[in-house]
Amino acid sequence: MIKLGVCTPIENAELLRNIGYDYIELGLSRIAGMDEEEYQRLLTAVKAAPLPVQAMNSMVPSDYSLCSDEGTGERIRAYLKKAFTRAEELGVEIVVFGSGAARKMPPDMSESEGYRRLSQFLRVAARIAEDHYIKIAIEPLRSAECNIINLVGDAQNLAGMTGFLNVGALADLYHMMQEGDYYDYLDNGIGVIHAHIAEMENRTFPRASDNCAPEYQEFIRSLKNAGYDGRISIEARTENLAVDAAESFRLLDSLRR
Repeated sequence: MIKLGVCTPIENAELLRNIGYDYIELGLSRIAGMDEEEYQRLLTAVKAAPLPVQAMNSMVPSDYSLCSDEGTGERIRAYLKKAFTRAEELGVEIVVFGSGAARKMPPDMSESEGYRRLSQFLRVAARIAEDHYIKIAIEPLRSAECNIINLVGDAQNLAGMTGFLNVGALADLYHMMQEGDYYDYLDNGIGVIHAHIAEMENRTFPRASDNCAPEYQEFIRSLKNAGYDGRISIEARTENLAVDAAESFRLLDSLRR
């Protein structure tokens, strides 16, 4: 059965466990940037938490330029080694490559050159991730956030270009709805290894009463029909986590069964 999680700090693990969630998704670039003392405090908190940290997003900080020689250089290699080492220690199985600021193409770069550059970067990242038993999920971002890899099919194509089995695509319903990118790619089941979900207009927690309720149903139906039994993380805004997380769980739990 599909697992349900939330992108949120580890401090919310007990609340979410009591609601019924299966895991938490943290941010990798922030954790990779912690000094050793702060990181050790986090590691202790994660090990004591009642929910595991099985996924991380925000793979690469915005001060990198991956569609350039920096995408395969020593600086990014050193960063990835540190980041994936910490991710493995925290129990992470999948890392999301969204990182729109880091992966965006320069204005004068062709899309084919952008794909070539990003595939080179991902081959470097995949080798390092492989050493730490981690899979990389390429996240399609709406065009307002990044000028390359905007559709699930784009992410699937880029994953195929890397040639690594630990690289696949992410399906994010928020970005899919923003781009009008609906479900065709999900039904064939090719390369979708992680998923995110949120309401379309305000990127809030999904509710049975909001305007996107039919889309939540179709999204999860398509994933299930493709044989998907991975994870769906809520990546959304909230002003009251306890209330919103509980309402979202009731909805998504009913749809995943």
